[in-house]
Amino acid sequence: MIEGLRRVLSEIQGSLSPINVSMKKCIDEGLNMNLDDMDSLGDRLILLAECFRDPLKELKHTILVFTIMDAGLSVRHKVKELKKRTLLADDTVFFTEIYLVMKLIEDTIASGEYFEELAKIHEKRLSEDLHTRT
Repeated sequence: MIEGLRRVLSEIQGSLSPINVSMKKCIDEGLNMNLDDMDSLGDRLILLAECFRDPLKELKHTILVFTIMDAGLSVRHKVKELKKRTLLADDTVFFTEIYLVMKLIEDTIASGEYFEELAKIHEKRLSEDLHTRT
């Protein structure tokens, strides 16, 4: 189970990295010019979550799926809203915060920290299961 988790996390990190690069570029170049690109990035986050839903469910770690899915849905919703009105400073803050969370996830997976913390949780669950059985 632990090695499967390491592999899945690596695949997620590899898929998340180009999304984050594109998201940062859209923010830096000005959201007004990049709303369609941001909408597409929201779709990519949703697809990423859907792609890894079943493997992460098997590994009993669905919170990552929900986090990525929520980010994608939030981006899509905000873009839809922005197409009906002008861009405000708070909107840039919103997209920047989404980017920072996704970048943090990517970086902690890449560094191994994410896996290490999940392994600790997994070991604790196993230990608790052993104690309740005896």
